[in-house]
Amino acid sequence: MTLLEIRELTVGVVTDDTERELVRELSLDLGQGRTLCVVGESGSGKTVTALSIIRLLEFVAPVRTRGEIAFDGVDVTKLPADAMRAYRGPRIGMIFQEALDSLNPSRRVGHQLAEAYREPGSPPGRAARRGSPLRKRAEAKAKRLLTEVGLTDTDRILRLYPHQMSGGMQQRVMIALALMADPDLLIADEPTTALDVTTQAEILTLFDRVRRDHGTACVFITHDMGVAAQVADRIAVMYRGRLVEVGSRDEVLTRPKHPYTRALLGCVPQLGVDRRDGFPTISAALLESAMAGEATEAVETRTLKARPERNHEGPALSITAVSKVYGRKGRRVEAVRDVSLEIPPGEFFGLVGESGSGKSTLGRLVSALEPPTSGTVAFGAHGITPAGLAGDERAFRRRVQLIFQDPQSSLDPRHTAARIIAEPLKELTPLRGAELDRRVADLIDEVGLPKDTAGKLPSQLSGGQRQRVSIARAIAAGPELIVADEPTSALDVSVQGQVMNLLLDLRRTRTLSLLFITHNLSLVLSVADRVGVMYRGELIETGTPDEIRLSPRHDYTRRLLAANPDLPALPHTGSTRP
Repeated sequence: MTLLEIRELTVGVVTDDTERELVRELSLDLGQGRTLCVVGESGSGKTVTALSIIRLLEFVAPVRTRGEIAFDGVDVTKLPADAMRAYRGPRIGMIFQEALDSLNPSRRVGHQLAEAYREPGSPPGRAARRGSPLRKRAEAKAKRLLTEVGLTDTDRILRLYPHQMSGGMQQRVMIALALMADPDLLIADEPTTALDVTTQAEILTLFDRVRRDHGTACVFITHDMGVAAQVADRIAVMYRGRLVEVGSRDEVLTRPKHPYTRALLGCVPQLGVDRRDGFPTISAALLESAMAGEATEAVETRTLKARPERNHEGPALSITAVSKVYGRKGRRVEAVRDVSLEIPPGEFFGLVGESGSGKSTLGRLVSALEPPTSGTVAFGAHGITPAGLAGDERAFRRRVQLIFQDPQSSLDPRHTAARIIAEPLKELTPLRGAELDRRVADLIDEVGLPKDTAGKLPSQLSGGQRQRVSIARAIAAGPELIVADEPTSALDVSVQGQVMNLLLDLRRTRTLSLLFITHNLSLVLSVADRVGVMYRGELIETGTPDEIRLSPRHDYTRRLLAANPDLPALPHTGSTRP
């Protein structure tokens, strides 16, 4: 039986006297107990579609909606605001992308779950009142649902505030919250985007089991085809606000009809496929030609001119018996434990592990953003010990730079791109005036940004453009080692390919060493010279990508490989590692 029918939906944002269409003439349907994955890159309209179903978009922007969204036979676009409130929660639940941003930071988990509880005739939020019989029934249901989503110490969880939980725990609470009112439909908007691969696998397995146990239908929004392969019954592909393809999971993943779908699949990193010569990306020009029937494919395959010769001269990064402990007696956390590692000049070293494994902490120690508790980090003549950085700090900063995970928060929102890129040049080099301006312009061009980027603020740039500004800032002073901390984790797969190609190009032209920190196993195994795996603060094994992929020595590495999102047999470009 069909639960949700979307017919000729067009959604536009009204500004002044103009209207910009975000979704155009979309038609989809979803049966009871089924999962529809809506996939596409940023700006494709998938989140706008989800928010339109539950009519949340109208709270953040003036919108004009045409067409029909029929939920259980009722067109919700025509409902008055009061009537629509009865659908949010009891009939349609929502799981948002950022669990920490969606949960109330000032309320304990138990209070928030009780607020979402509904019984016939009870007003919204009534169960949040302490001591009432309704509250007791709400807490009983909350404990049952928390157990279902894999959180066993339910009494303790109910007393926690959101910030006291890990990302995986927060997302599990969000799933339980969405189920408190027994909705018929769940809308999940990128619920695993920021999670590491093992936590993501647990959440997806849990999500699918809970959904099936409750008989709930689901609209699952994602830009990750590997995630869609795991949870979808049907897949809908969106591009620039339009639906370009829809079909069963196997049809879309193994026999894609539309050039954009084929392009998306072609950009997915695959285990065993060597991308050291460049990642495929989606070419807008080729895509338009393919959609017009003038070309067959929209994937642009970059091939670097030459792989760099390993330059064994210059400093190597040497990490010797490094540990980092936070806290004091009784509340000590050993984030990094006795790690030793050497990265020769010019090597691309990938460091993988789940959240809390210590990989980002190790990156901060290497970058001298904080000292180790014990052990030493050496880069050429520079040493980092528990006493701090020895030697000339400005010289060290010229040679070692960091690319942060989230450029939105690491770039000053009040400064233009040109000023952001110029900052390390002014601090670490003698460049000034016209010479400084020319160097900034050269860097903007080197990272593939248009010239007018110089005068734009971070908020005026896309995610990929912001990350390119971060890279330009990192390479400005001519470093020999770059620590890249999850630089592609929140990017679309095609933009991820563009950023990786840029790093590979820079590595070739500048002979950089790279410590690349990530939880994307497919990505790092396709591009690194060597890979290290961290688990609970320890570096448990290192090896070439083939050694890690084909002959993992540690049980945790094998679990990482098993949890890695995979696709059915896909055609691919690029060479297979021998």
